[in-house]
Amino acid sequence: MTTLTAKKSIFDMNNEEFERLVKPVALKAQQTALDNGAWFSYKNELCVEADMFIHEFKDGHKELIKLGNQPGEYTVLKAF
Repeated sequence: MTTLTAKKSIFDMNNEEFERLVKPVALKAQQTALDNGAWFSYKNELCVEADMFIHEFKDGHKELIKLGNQPGEYTVLKAF
């Protein structure tokens, strides 16, 4: 006979429970992307327009970028 343990549905979790569940998976995916030469993007206080983002790379350098008109096109406004 097999014993099953019920798990809480993600729809019944509060924010803290959901974050605890997905955070390790998200961090692993982020590291895999960085290891494969990609960057990750986010917004902070430097992103004063809707089409501005920060690109952060594996070696730790960051770029403030502004999206272009075509897919994949962007301009580096500041590197740091």
